[in-house]
Amino acid sequence: MSILRETYYIYLRNLKIWVTQPANVIPSLLISAFLFLAFGGAFASVTRLPGFPAGDYNSFLTAMIIVQAVVFSGADAGIATLTDIMSGYFDKLLLAPINRFSILFSSLLMAGTRALVQAVVVVVIALALGVSFQSGPLGIVVLLLLATLFGMAWSCLGLIIAFKTKSAQATQSSFVIFFPFIFFTSAFMPKEFLEGWFKVAVTLNPVDYVLQSMRVLVIQGWDWGALLPGLWVLAAMTVVFTAAATWLYRRATA
Repeated sequence: MSILRETYYIYLRNLKIWVTQPANVIPSLLISAFLFLAFGGAFASVTRLPGFPAGDYNSFLTAMIIVQAVVFSGADAGIATLTDIMSGYFDKLLLAPINRFSILFSSLLMAGTRALVQAVVVVVIALALGVSFQSGPLGIVVLLLLATLFGMAWSCLGLIIAFKTKSAQATQSSFVIFFPFIFFTSAFMPKEFLEGWFKVAVTLNPVDYVLQSMRVLVIQGWDWGALLPGLWVLAAMTVVFTAAATWLYRRATA
């Protein structure tokens, strides 16, 4: 079980670096609050449309804010890894008598922690704004777990870009390619209200299925027929992205 202990200590080091930099935490709080106020106020009246699934637009918006926070921070794990590479710390870890995969696993755990903190911030703001989670306290816990797993899976894309390009600039600017994954979704309107090519793009976007599962926990409750598609997609994303990141990591450290 030494790999678990090694992963824990490297993760603890990464966590200390993250929490000692307020700029890593404060923006997620401010941005989440801004999105609730901006979009919640601008689109509040759409809940009066026939067939709209929620009576409160902030309830409909909650899952989107969690997902966008995770998607837009997808490159963070890659940037952190490249920072360690450029500082020489990564090479020291490779020379240490530890399992090399503990380095990768600690990065994934750190990504999950970032996603969890961001999700907690969103949930707290949502509760303060009067959002009622139809799945209850257990649903909130499951929502946070889904956000954490999604954060770990999505961070693999940042690691893949980092290992492939070995460029901090390319990895840092890779957030641009993440934009379609959050905006080609049912983020602001139910999928049933969408039309044309946009609806096709939303249907093909795996992130939308994850978003919808999170939204179900907020506005519907334990509707397994609506929950399961997103859970299966998230499981598939986790397996595929983690396998790709692991393969590239193995090649980069061979």
